[in-house]
Amino acid sequence: MSKRELIRKLWHVSPGILGAPIILFTPRWVTLLVVWSLAFLYTLQHLKLRRGWKFTVPIAELSYRTMAREDERDNFLGSFLFWVTMGIICTVFPKLMALSALWVSTFGDCFNAITGQALGGPRIPWNRKKTLIGSATMFIVSVLVLWTAHSVLSLDPSWSLITGVALVATALESLPLRSAYDEFTVPFATAFLLWLAYGGSLLSPVW
Repeated sequence: MSKRELIRKLWHVSPGILGAPIILFTPRWVTLLVVWSLAFLYTLQHLKLRRGWKFTVPIAELSYRTMAREDERDNFLGSFLFWVTMGIICTVFPKLMALSALWVSTFGDCFNAITGQALGGPRIPWNRKKTLIGSATMFIVSVLVLWTAHSVLSLDPSWSLITGVALVATALESLPLRSAYDEFTVPFATAFLLWLAYGGSLLSPVW
């Protein structure tokens, strides 16, 4: 793995590391302020690239320069989708769903890419850019982070539930779509499926 790709992965997991304490230990309004501020900055960076605007966007500009792929020369779609999606999730869903979505999207996808690129192996039949071992890694990591999200919130998870949610997240990530789109499909599906499973109310007082 190249140095640039390693830096990309560090940027990718940083929301999962830095964002978790904000979700867990701050009032809901603080979480929303942080996540929507970042959503605004990354939206601005995406629009800037698309429209050719000439100004520097704090945080998002540095992120773009250090982690953008070749196909992101004129856009920052993946990061834009991720932060807007997390903004919606933190606004609508309870804390468990927000934390689970954050960790599955950041850690699951990151370790998927690392093992897939490092170990190679058989390709997924419906998406030759992805490897079976990469998807297997994402599934295992997703199960672990879903269990951890329940544990830190003092909840007793159903293994069948977290296995099912992890399987759906892994399947969505493996689809032959533009890579940026899984920054929406994976976290939103994770949050939505957990919410459905628990039958919880929106805008939960858990926050």
